[in-house]
Amino acid sequence: MEIWIFFLVFIVAGLGLLAMLGYVKNETDRLELKHFMATAEFKREMVEVQAQHAIKIEQDRETIEGLNLRITELNIQIDEEASNNRKLQSSLDKLREDMADKDSASDDVLAL
Repeated sequence: MEIWIFFLVFIVAGLGLLAMLGYVKNETDRLELKHFMATAEFKREMVEVQAQHAIKIEQDRETIEGLNLRITELNIQIDEEASNNRKLQSSLDKLREDMADKDSASDDVLAL
């Protein structure tokens, strides 16, 4: 009879061990699923962040291109204004010379 008790205890211990292995497998599967879901969520968030970053880069690029175009336009305006200023300065210098010539001619007439 002691052998039957030993076998019975052995069977109960074996069933307990199998139950523990089943529990461990279920926990392992649950943790693997949880890890998989967390990884998938992280990858999804990374894709969203990368998409937002790409949009931001494109917006920045467009802004920079717009600013560069505006700078080019302003440089052209500056060059045109500088050219106009040189022409005006040249005209002013010519007028001053003409006025000086007229003043010296009138001084010569008065001196006679």
